[in-house]
Amino acid sequence: MYAVVTRRRLNQARRQETQERAAREFWPKLQEAPGFVSFSLIHGEDGTTTAVAFFESKAQADAFGEEGEKWQRTLDDLGHQLEGRNDGEVGQHITASS
Repeated sequence: MYAVVTRRRLNQARRQETQERAAREFWPKLQEAPGFVSFSLIHGEDGTTTAVAFFESKAQADAFGEEGEKWQRTLDDLGHQLEGRNDGEVGQHITASS
């Protein structure tokens, strides 16, 4: 499994607009991407958001890269400041036991 993690300082004035646009413009494309596993968006108490997308492989994450970059530019335009990005092979992924 491969993960892409992005951290941004949220522009609070455009938070609702961003969520609505993501629901229309980005999340459906992400859900349909080959190899997509899951996505989580974490809202920190410090005004940051951390987005974590999981793909089955690096090749599949890379194949979605252009679409992901378009969305990153949209976030830039909406005033959400990039603080960091990291991606790599997942060393450990634990899920709930049945």
